[in-house]
Amino acid sequence: MITGARRRRDWSDAEKARIVAESFSPDTSVSDIARRNGVSRGLLTVWRREARTAMAERSLFARVEIEDASAGSPPRELGMAPSEPGARPERIEVAIAGATVLVPAGADARTLTNVFAALRSTR
Repeated sequence: MITGARRRRDWSDAEKARIVAESFSPDTSVSDIARRNGVSRGLLTVWRREARTAMAERSLFARVEIEDASAGSPPRELGMAPSEPGARPERIEVAIAGATVLVPAGADARTLTNVFAALRSTR
């Protein structure tokens, strides 16, 4: 016998973020995550959609480091002077979401735009 009024659970933003982050982990089942955390699969799907929309709407920046592979020197942040004046890298290496993209130094902007658009669409 159930007595009293049953209330909806009020999830904090931190709880939602933790559960959504867990559901985006590779090799996980959204249903299992929902069941384990006591939330309906449909509600978790709504939270996931909202998270994807929020990520797409805001600008994302990543820290960029320049590494001089020939000299074995430690990485430098973008904007620091190169080791030799006028030196150009042979290639640019971008590691993102478990993938590494090697871009030749002479690549044009259109090619780079297409490569990064393809990476973005696979998330």
